[in-house]
Amino acid sequence: MGIDQGVWAVSLSIWRQLYAMVWLVFLQIVIILESKIPVFGPYLVYGHVFLGLVILGLAHFNNAQIKKTEAPSRLKRIAKSTATLASIQVIFGVILLANIMMPTSGILASVVEFVRLLHIMTALAIITQASSVATAYDMWEEKEYIKT
Repeated sequence: MGIDQGVWAVSLSIWRQLYAMVWLVFLQIVIILESKIPVFGPYLVYGHVFLGLVILGLAHFNNAQIKKTEAPSRLKRIAKSTATLASIQVIFGVILLANIMMPTSGILASVVEFVRLLHIMTALAIITQASSVATAYDMWEEKEYIKT
């Protein structure tokens, strides 16, 4: 932690930011699973939304940070696709949140269930890709790719 122009700033290495994103996505999945508890449900849903926005920002920030490095192109592509998935995830989330606030029935309910499936699949893809690029970037940064 350091002081930057009078403001406290936290400086994490890129691989730590990537691992933080993995754990935030994991926490987000756990939170939404526990949102079925009637007493905490609404609060957990909004916590899920908040974490989703943090993950979106972190995904794009990580992508921008990795672009500035000499990391292998594959890592840059994975980071970019993870940021893209995070952006798409917001669209699915808005649809699902709107359905929580104004429940639908009939054919629209079926569409919402399909969106819920896409939301889950995208979350799993994000956590998979983020963990992959975190590990690979960490190994690249530590020069573990170099054969001796």
